[in-house]
Amino acid sequence: MTLFHGNNKTDNLSAQQILYLYQRFFNRNKPIMKYSFLLLITCVSTLMINSLSILLPSGAAGAATITGIVVDDADGLPLPAATISVKGSEEGAITGQNGRFRLENVATSNPVIVASYLGYMTEEYPVLLSSEGLAKLSIRLKPGIVVSQEITIVGEMLKGQAKALNQQKNNLNVTNVVAADQIGKFPDSNVGDALKRIPGISVFTDQGEARFGHIRGTEPRFNSVTVNGERIPSAEAENRTIQLDLIPADMVQTIEVTKALTPDMDADAIGGSINLVTKLPTEERFSLTAGGGWNMIDETGGARYQLGGTYGNRFLDGKLGVLFSVSYDDNDFGSDDIEAEWDAEEDGIEALKEFQVRQYDVRRIRKSFSTGLDYRFNENHVLKFNGIYNWRKDYENRYRGSYKDLDEDLAELVWETKGGTNNNARLEDQRMMSFTLGGEHDFGKLDLDWQAAYSKASEERPNERYVSFVAEDQPFITDISNPEHPLVTVNSNVADGISGNGSWTLDELTEEYQYTEDIDKNFALNLAYDLSDSFKLKFGGKIRDKHKMRENDFYAYEPAAEEAFYTAVYDNLSDKTKEGFLPGEQYESGSFVSNDFLGSLDLNSQDFDKERVLEELAGNFDAKEQIKAVYLMGSWDLSRKATILGGVRLEHTRNEYDAYEYNADEDILTKVTGTPSDYTNVLPSMHLRYKINDMTSLKLAYTHTLSRPNYFDLAPYTLIDDEEKYIGNPDLEPTMSKNVDLMIEHYLSDVGILSAGVFYKSVSDFIITRKTDDPEYEDGLFQPLNAGDGTLTGLETAAQFQLPFIPGLGLFLNYTYTHSTIDNFNIEGRQSDGLPLPGSPEHTANASVAYEKGPFNIRLSANYHSDFIDSEEGSIGENKWEDRYCDDAFHLDLNGGYRLNDIVRLYFEVSNLTNEPLRFYQGGESYIAQEEWYERRILLGLKANW
Repeated sequence: MTLFHGNNKTDNLSAQQILYLYQRFFNRNKPIMKYSFLLLITCVSTLMINSLSILLPSGAAGAATITGIVVDDADGLPLPAATISVKGSEEGAITGQNGRFRLENVATSNPVIVASYLGYMTEEYPVLLSSEGLAKLSIRLKPGIVVSQEITIVGEMLKGQAKALNQQKNNLNVTNVVAADQIGKFPDSNVGDALKRIPGISVFTDQGEARFGHIRGTEPRFNSVTVNGERIPSAEAENRTIQLDLIPADMVQTIEVTKALTPDMDADAIGGSINLVTKLPTEERFSLTAGGGWNMIDETGGARYQLGGTYGNRFLDGKLGVLFSVSYDDNDFGSDDIEAEWDAEEDGIEALKEFQVRQYDVRRIRKSFSTGLDYRFNENHVLKFNGIYNWRKDYENRYRGSYKDLDEDLAELVWETKGGTNNNARLEDQRMMSFTLGGEHDFGKLDLDWQAAYSKASEERPNERYVSFVAEDQPFITDISNPEHPLVTVNSNVADGISGNGSWTLDELTEEYQYTEDIDKNFALNLAYDLSDSFKLKFGGKIRDKHKMRENDFYAYEPAAEEAFYTAVYDNLSDKTKEGFLPGEQYESGSFVSNDFLGSLDLNSQDFDKERVLEELAGNFDAKEQIKAVYLMGSWDLSRKATILGGVRLEHTRNEYDAYEYNADEDILTKVTGTPSDYTNVLPSMHLRYKINDMTSLKLAYTHTLSRPNYFDLAPYTLIDDEEKYIGNPDLEPTMSKNVDLMIEHYLSDVGILSAGVFYKSVSDFIITRKTDDPEYEDGLFQPLNAGDGTLTGLETAAQFQLPFIPGLGLFLNYTYTHSTIDNFNIEGRQSDGLPLPGSPEHTANASVAYEKGPFNIRLSANYHSDFIDSEEGSIGENKWEDRYCDDAFHLDLNGGYRLNDIVRLYFEVSNLTNEPLRFYQGGESYIAQEEWYERRILLGLKANW
């Protein structure tokens, strides 16, 4: 029995021999059986290939099989979604992400292959078949478009746009694509920043970088993020949301946003699924990037350095492909921030309750490594391995001055320094890795692919320290004549911050160790069978095991010799008042305990009394989730113009969890094991694509999707945080959604698109964290619950085109309107308030104008979203004046480059030209809740490709 059928000669290996070797290995190595998952898959896959190669025909007798690859003639990079057809017939194929295609059962005796690609010159290739009826082509397309019977060369800026639009054009369902070349033409350092250029997507920023994505007016937890099609875990302790700023933009080949899911995709994506495709092996390629810049914020700003490189090649006569990419980014920056909490009643804001002035000093080091390997036994069978490892370290110091009890007669002032022992700063160490091993196997009418994946995300915060001093019973004056920038004035004795004048005493000195881990292991198998030339059947399944846990430890310290400690503190103060404080120079921070002093303290020495704080450990939990899924779908070419795809997916979910309950009266922490729960969801879907002509398509979809509750929300915990109490809810139901999408797309020959569409989502059992009054806790009781149902309706438009009267000038525009309402609201007193769904901006828009002439290019890019109710816990209060909103934002960025020669290009970026802050408000737009400023950022560097 031969291992593979095809042109390439391989060694003979029987199924019995493989089974014998497998049994021998496991009998002799029982201790490592549990680590042999991938070996088992490889053996099973090989057995299937042996069996199926014999049982299944490779094609009709006398029919030809033509395979090949399509690449850019200039740089050798693959061209995904190129259209391949046989001249004079209806036979054709679309290239995959690696640029490869396969045509089977070609009946033409002397076939001519036509390769076409938007933005590239169409080429014809006569084919010389072997005696076995096989041929292999290497097709190189030249960029260029025909304008007035003349060929115009497509510039570097349009190449990325061409790759993205070709993939989008040939997808059956509603998707948007951003290619690596296109990402590089925007000033986007991480994949979150790149996503905000896509229609219908707004992003939530943290420290000036995009962190979470909102797709079509849905909050981040309603969307999924995958790497090479596999869901990646989250380093966020309490939810499933993926931090997009963890992954550098230059580590991916393509970002695909699917807005209408097909049955072969994981169903947990109500808004959409973001798939990050890592770079794939190609012919010889080498690239380097080196840059430097500056963050312009006063005092806390600093230098930024970037380095990156990629090497790829094929060996062993093209059978083995390898690619390695590395990226390093060292960024020293900061932010200025003010925050407020207002005392609100049903008839409006009563008074300012608390006000804070904050400064952040951050150094962010982001390292990333990815690899892609494939081995092509022959044109029928390939094994693939992809891996990506991201490591981000944030060294942060925060200085927070808090004015508390402002609704009372006398105020309490708390001046707090946040730091740690790692470079005298708090270290947030986040890591995400994803490794996949898979295979693609062609047996004529039957195609089989499989993929095993292991992913892990973690966040560690070792030795996170806080020291705070308090000045109690202080007279104050509050000026709220401008509620956008309220001002609190206190007794001059404490106005300059911590000092040794007797007004300040130690409030707390703490150290915490935090660790969160999320592990995802899964295996998927898919089979596709051509029942006829017009009907294809696909079916398969997936099993996914997830394990998420949080393990924190917390200690409070008291100085054994209080007087000596105070003396040391007063000798180590740092004045944080600065000119040019971005929220306003009227805010003076004053003196804080220095981060160097805090980081140098030996808290485990006899100089301090140590006490474990049990109430801080109630947030620890351990959760397990298993998802089993099967699906069946079929695609039917009704005619040359119309294709319908329909099917159903079934997913079964089982949860197990342990948590902790804290009893404040007895200061006891008790472990609680929840009752395992499970549920099954049946999720049908239907897609229709109608090609009005070769450049215009109409797409219609009806789909069912879901969003599972956060792990921590399901855990039966009881957590007390100062004057607040939090409890879990094991009875939470998943949020379900029925979706309708209608989109028309018209592609332009000059590498552009005009599109418009509408969408509708009927959402049931959405989850919020409800805040209610509790006599024991001043700030209330918080619990997640299924709050009701909602509907979301939207309009989405996009346009990308070149202006004919100015060669080289192009526009990139998109706008999305969403309107959402809540029905059956489960919050007493809010049922008739007409609230929109949390995390749903009504307006989202992107605009970009780009100019390219010869070696020079420049682009000005704008991004806007309107305000929306924050999706964080407690953002919907007992009345509308307690609701917390994320304010509208407008960002403007400039970038460009100059090609020095065929290899080296100079680039520059200026981010946040408008110096836009991140702003929240409470109840009404004028009542500020938070305003954080970052200033402009500049980067200059060189990129080389050869």
